[in-house]
Amino acid sequence: MPMTAYCGLDCGECPARMATITNDEALREETARTWSAQFNAEISASDINCSGCTGTEGVKFSHCSECSIRLCALERPVQTCADCGEYPCDELEQFFGFVPSARETLDSLRD
Repeated sequence: MPMTAYCGLDCGECPARMATITNDEALREETARTWSAQFNAEISASDINCSGCTGTEGVKFSHCSECSIRLCALERPVQTCADCGEYPCDELEQFFGFVPSARETLDSLRD
């Protein structure tokens, strides 16, 4: 099932969400190794669980539960940041520098 995060990331492509839905321990372990190296952080396989950031229920990956973009969107009546009257805000502009595809997704939702 397609799911777009508030910031424009594709939750359907997120290995943490995929591992949660399929209960795939090998994917959790692989993702933990990859993300630990990519983000210079200590991430364990047990951290790789997420049901998607747009809901208030269910498990969230640690960063997703504290993400300032997500917290802002939860305070507003929006399905994604593309629906916000302040789009794109400074925080999103900074995020888009790391993930240009998220801008493309949100821009397409605004059209």
